Amino acid sequence: MRNQSKILFCCKLTVLYLLAKLKFLHVLLPKELKNELPIDWNNRMFWTAFQSGGQKIYFDYYSELKKPVSYEPKIKVDSELQLTEKDLKFFYDNGYLGPFDLISPDEAKALQEHLVNLYNKESKIYSYSRGDYEFDDPTDPDLAKVIQLDSVKRQGHDRHLEDPTLLNLFKRPEITERCAQLLGPDLILWYSQFFQKPPHSDRTEWHQASTWLSFDQKRSILHTQDSEDLFQLTCWIALTDATKYNGCMTVVPGSHWEIYPVQLSTAQTTTGYGAYQGTLCYPIDEQKVNLIEMKAGQFFIFTERVIHGSVDNVSDDWRWAVNGRIAKTNTKVFTKEMLEENLEISIYRIKKFKLDNWKAVLLRGQDRFGYNRLL
Repeated sequence: MRNQSKILFCCKLTVLYLLAKLKFLHVLLPKELKNELPIDWNNRMFWTAFQSGGQKIYFDYYSELKKPVSYEPKIKVDSELQLTEKDLKFFYDNGYLGPFDLISPDEAKALQEHLVNLYNKESKIYSYSRGDYEFDDPTDPDLAKVIQLDSVKRQGHDRHLEDPTLLNLFKRPEITERCAQLLGPDLILWYSQFFQKPPHSDRTEWHQASTWLSFDQKRSILHTQDSEDLFQLTCWIALTDATKYNGCMTVVPGSHWEIYPVQLSTAQTTTGYGAYQGTLCYPIDEQKVNLIEMKAGQFFIFTERVIHGSVDNVSDDWRWAVNGRIAKTNTKVFTKEMLEENLEISIYRIKKFKLDNWKAVLLRGQDRFGYNRLL
């Protein structure tokens, strides 16, 4: 039975992959079939899934990061924010840099309280509906209200597009000038997220990302001129102290040079693109994992390519943070189709995710490409 399922999977995947490459046929395909095509897969991703019978899948676009020609910063900035060649070498060797001071602990606490209030208000940026839920009585009207509250009102992503306080945080030179030394002078902010780790909650499992194929494992969110170039950074800002006891971030230094597939358990079956539970095919040595402990108001910069996660929160305290993803202006965010139609985010079981009010924000420099709608 297992061999038969593997053969059927391989046949289906081959047909879908070939159709994905024959782009001139796409206008003739039914929408349901077109939506199943692994549009942004490359040959490495196809062969990995094919040879494993669907048990080993890339959750993000496979690529290798190119080594820099030099470790000289891409721009010169004020001396107090200037990175050295040693700093940049550390970043490229390890995949992250920092922590750096950004705001005071008192300012961080005030910002956290401000964002909690914002989080509990209805988002003006997005609306969406969840996928199927499993309840004892799914017809219970009270449960329907809970679903509606969760799916529409309690959103922590991209609130910078409606909140100047949060947007100004990412415009601070402590962030922009350091990112520009790694990416270049022209920068956009394309995503932010405000999130918490409750007391006595589990760790965030190891993961990595590049073009954000992981939303549906078929189409990338980001398109850049060279996927092997460093084109995006994430700034992770602690709004409360982040310690090894309350769930601080962790990274696997040096794991960013390549995107790795995920091994699914043998009990899992795949419909073509894998489930979202699995183990990264990377030999993680726990002795070499770095814990990123920070004081409230500090931040660190990392590439999402580096394998990262967080430890368990074994304390009685909440850990709050906000992050922002910053990219070169030659990065196109979302396809024309995604912007004009509803986006589905399979990893969160979100459907009909409307991008009508999404815009990128020019943080620094100029937009010489015009690939994105700007705030």
